[in-house]
Amino acid sequence: MEPVVFSRPAHVSASLVHLRSSNIEEHAAGMAGWSLQYNQLTPGKFSGQLTILELEGIQFVRDRANLALFKSGQARKDWLFTFPLRSPSADFYCAGHQINRHSLLVTPSTSLPDLRAPEHIDLLAISVDAACFATLFEDADESARVTPQVFPFTDPDTLSRWQMLSDSLDEKSQHGATLLDFAAIRKGLRDTLLIFLSDMVGHSQALTLTGSAKKRIVDRAQEYMLTHCDNPPSILELCKHAGASRRKLQYCFQETLGINPVSYLRVLRLNGVHRELLRGASSVQDVAYSWGFWHLSRFANDYRQLFGEHPSATLAGGRNNSANFG
Repeated sequence: MEPVVFSRPAHVSASLVHLRSSNIEEHAAGMAGWSLQYNQLTPGKFSGQLTILELEGIQFVRDRANLALFKSGQARKDWLFTFPLRSPSADFYCAGHQINRHSLLVTPSTSLPDLRAPEHIDLLAISVDAACFATLFEDADESARVTPQVFPFTDPDTLSRWQMLSDSLDEKSQHGATLLDFAAIRKGLRDTLLIFLSDMVGHSQALTLTGSAKKRIVDRAQEYMLTHCDNPPSILELCKHAGASRRKLQYCFQETLGINPVSYLRVLRLNGVHRELLRGASSVQDVAYSWGFWHLSRFANDYRQLFGEHPSATLAGGRNNSANFG
């Protein structure tokens, strides 16, 4: 990953960074100050771009990726506002809810809800500190401060305003590299971000993303999967642990994640192998066995179908990166 960093004079507390990534580990690591884990869901070679703007109390991230992903983790600052900059072809799944793609998600940064993002996503993620959040939610009750909420778009011009602002900061823009040298521009940009966010949350009725029985069943099954990845459980074992019939478990996964439990477990394990190989693991065989893949030729074929390359190529790239960065 080759970052393009536009440095500022020492007295300027702002920065603008552009990154390009060729795998999900690179992409997650590029989110400065975040703690994230991505799982690739759809097949193909991953390609991602990040534009990261740092201002006082605000971090603005434009996150672009070509493949569908499961995302989990924590954001950098106290609160996160996130929404698609350009409408994707499919809805999101968030905290067990199917979310309309024309919506803003607001959530505490320390407990981000699990998110399934569709392919070809162009997502804005704006994290703000507590002081900025207080200016946006002056009258919010306590539940609004601890529970993720979704605000549907009500103004048809919302996205066009954000698109113009985001494109002005893009890597291809002739102005983005010099904007932050000027105090008036930095202040105006920060105020604009807060005003745009305030407009989005001030003119629509929020949907609170509370837990559901379906999500709890899926959570129990996921927990069991993660603790038994070296000896993958059968669907009957998952049903027993989750306390659901096969039909009910299938329904719960489809409703909360948009995928069936067998496919989810397979994707989870293949991504686990992928991460270890990217980190320069000892051997493909050892990692495959540790994730319960005992039929190596079948594993290699499944891996290549999902990630667009043989596992040995991923391992070679991971070792090369380890050597380059010590």
